[in-house]
Amino acid sequence: MTLDAAETQSFAHRGKFFNVFGLALKNAGLTVLTLTLYRFWARTAMRRRLWSRVWVMGDSLEYTGSAWELFRGFLISLPCFFLPAIFIFYIAPLMMDPVTATWLAIGFYIIANPLVAAARYLMRRYQLSRTRWRGIRFGLAGSSARFAFASFGWTILQTLSLGWYTPAARMNRAKLMWDNARFGDQPFAFVDDGESPQKGLWWPFALGWFAFPLAAFVSFLTATMVTAWLMGNGTITAPTAENPLDPTYNIIVGVAVIAMTALLMVFFWAPYNAAAMNRIASLISLDGARFKLKAKTFSLFLVTLAGLFITIFSLTLLAPLAGFLQVRYVINRLEIIGAPIFAEIGQSIVPEGKSGESLGDAFDLDMGVGVV
Repeated sequence: MTLDAAETQSFAHRGKFFNVFGLALKNAGLTVLTLTLYRFWARTAMRRRLWSRVWVMGDSLEYTGSAWELFRGFLISLPCFFLPAIFIFYIAPLMMDPVTATWLAIGFYIIANPLVAAARYLMRRYQLSRTRWRGIRFGLAGSSARFAFASFGWTILQTLSLGWYTPAARMNRAKLMWDNARFGDQPFAFVDDGESPQKGLWWPFALGWFAFPLAAFVSFLTATMVTAWLMGNGTITAPTAENPLDPTYNIIVGVAVIAMTALLMVFFWAPYNAAAMNRIASLISLDGARFKLKAKTFSLFLVTLAGLFITIFSLTLLAPLAGFLQVRYVINRLEIIGAPIFAEIGQSIVPEGKSGESLGDAFDLDMGVGVV
């Protein structure tokens, strides 16, 4: 049966914004009162809420992770990341000469790059191992060290190419991750459809790559035109040597230009992010079944923008709401074409692990809701 002829079924996320908003407010309050210690319980509660609202073929997902597992992971990351970071960025500048302290910080940043990649892999492994559907556990095999070093190599290529290797690096990371993912004892696969994995990604990436100078120019031009219009109708007085423009107005214009530049940057990168998400989903296979995602530029831009506003104006306390919006957006636009033969799928043999997410918590890679 061809993909065109196969039956298509849609995923659905039935989570309601204000239902999640109430939980996020409670979690934020308790996290502040406990000096962030409650965040492990907050993450667990949020994930259970979001997982249980994801429906596939008439059944919902189940999250079985615990706060104590996340807390144990934090205890592992404490000597591996938090304490060295505190020493390098707060103590070393006071105890060492500036040159040594600077080189120490640069070395830490270099080491942090593969650490972030390893953290993302370990986080995905933990979350998949704590996710069940129809009683069958997901999993992630493979080596986090291999993923980390490969990702570091791709990062070097991205740097040397001034970012132009990014689409290839993104697809390489997705392939390495999904080729090791499991549903029970059935492996996912990142298939070769006869086309370049980066098909359709280069022109939207080029738009994003040139976004900063374009966005800055448009923002500056807009601010100049608005200022000229205000001077023309007498709202503000044209500056002179004796009567310069009010410094407060200069500050307002500067902030407005920065904000508008950031807004346009998000907009210009939306086509690439939507195209990359759709392309990755189209190459994922499970027992012959394929996936399809229908992310659109403008809707993705609005969801991303809403998440940024929530995160910034809540001082990151309500960041899980931003994660919820992204998760719901993806799930509600995701389809599975065909169906795996579930009777032939056994329980996962990939070890679950008991140490939580370790460095994933340190880098806060998922806004507390799951890898998004």
